[in-house]
Amino acid sequence: MGNMAYCRFENTLADLEDCQDNFNRVESIEEAQAAIDLYRLCATITNEVSLSRLERKLKELEQELEEDEDDE
Repeated sequence: MGNMAYCRFENTLADLEDCQDNFNRVESIEEAQAAIDLYRLCATITNEVSLSRLERKLKELEQELEEDEDDE
């Protein structure tokens, strides 16, 4: 089942941290293949997604929140 859009990254982060802690404990062919696929996907993400763009978006959202709080 997929994550709800409003908490997709939070839930996935926790799952990825669990995977990171358990890469050396893979005990089946299916899990080994999934670990390889996950590794490749993470590499693709880091190569294709701009961290600076994500950080700019975070700052924009923080500023919007501050402005909303000032309006109250």
